[in-house]
Amino acid sequence: MDMVLESRSELDKFLGMEVYGTTTSGIGGTIRKNLEDFVVEEIPLQGGTSGPLVLLAIEKRGIDTLTAAVMLSKKLNIPLKHIGFAGLKDTRAVSRQRFTVKVPENFDVSSISSEKLKVIGVYRAKKHLRPGMLLGNSFTITIRDLDIPTREADALLRETLSQLDDMGGTPNFYGYQRFGVNRPNTHLVGKLLIQGDYEKAVIEMLATPYPNEPEDHREARAFLAETMDFKRALKKFPRSLIFERLMIRWLVKRPDDYLGSLKRLPKYLLTLHVDAYLSYIFNKALSERLRKLGSLKMVVEGDIIAKCDVYGNPVRPTFIAKGSLELEEDQVILTFVPACVRIRPEGYMNELILTLFKKEGLEPPFKSLENLGLQGRMGLLRQLAFKPRGLSYSVKDNALEMRFALPKSSYATALLREIMKPEDPIVAGF
Repeated sequence: MDMVLESRSELDKFLGMEVYGTTTSGIGGTIRKNLEDFVVEEIPLQGGTSGPLVLLAIEKRGIDTLTAAVMLSKKLNIPLKHIGFAGLKDTRAVSRQRFTVKVPENFDVSSISSEKLKVIGVYRAKKHLRPGMLLGNSFTITIRDLDIPTREADALLRETLSQLDDMGGTPNFYGYQRFGVNRPNTHLVGKLLIQGDYEKAVIEMLATPYPNEPEDHREARAFLAETMDFKRALKKFPRSLIFERLMIRWLVKRPDDYLGSLKRLPKYLLTLHVDAYLSYIFNKALSERLRKLGSLKMVVEGDIIAKCDVYGNPVRPTFIAKGSLELEEDQVILTFVPACVRIRPEGYMNELILTLFKKEGLEPPFKSLENLGLQGRMGLLRQLAFKPRGLSYSVKDNALEMRFALPKSSYATALLREIMKPEDPIVAGF
């Protein structure tokens, strides 16, 4: 490949996904015209049939994982901390995933199911699920209203997949939903938390409207931005904005305690924002590596190398490359984005990531995270590319249906982005 293709999407650039791994033109089209057009199901770790916790297999429709956890908390009348899950799933999708809950053995399952949240299995577990405790996810996705005729779409798809194979896999960008679709600002909040500017972080979370939000959300945020009257704003914020209302209630009583309002949030939500900023830095670094090397098979000195399991997940032990070489078929390159540890630059990726932090006016370790109770947050270790497993597809009636499985923490939208090349990802359903 002679050169990388730069993205023309302003949203892509805003989230650090500045380039593509392929040079083909996109087939266009739209995803998520119906909920059933985007179906994702966890591939769980093998578990036992006994234990003190209940493991619920849940099908959720049109809600995100955090909202589902809050709904379970209310329906079961248990603290949110007594609910565990292995991964965050798309909001605009039919998603099947597992939750662990701490409830009595004779609890009423029928009290849980609703139109958006349905119990499809009940098991036992010895310990709570935590992020990453899964093998991967399987997808069935339909892209409708293609921009080109069926035969051309089929040929273009084949060429795109061939280029990704030659590249060494799909660039493992953090997808749009990692940063928020209607409010793509989790990385902005994360940077402010790292900087220790808790007031600005709260204002960004509560009082900064975004154009793709529902109108009542925008109006409530705009009112708060104009008045900074937390008591009156609480009456305007819709009840669906659960975490915002939690913060505002605190600020009604303690108007200047921005750090305290942040501490009202579950730690995993604060971690989500901090990690979103680290994800943004990862995306920027991956974009720059693609510009320089043009391949994800090429190994340079200092790269972390690991073999993959049958699902495509990297496994230990890893080794550090001492020079340039080419990856074997079952290997991947990893990189580490630090948060609360001090590292010395070693190798191209480490130097690149630290340079990106410095351009942002930051340098790890980020001591401000201790104030949020996140002092144990080490950072992100992530593979640079992934390969879909069991991929099959059919193109007919101006639509493409795809079935495939991905390793954990990889985004189907990263693959769809290469295939569709949307100029406006929001309009295209991303």
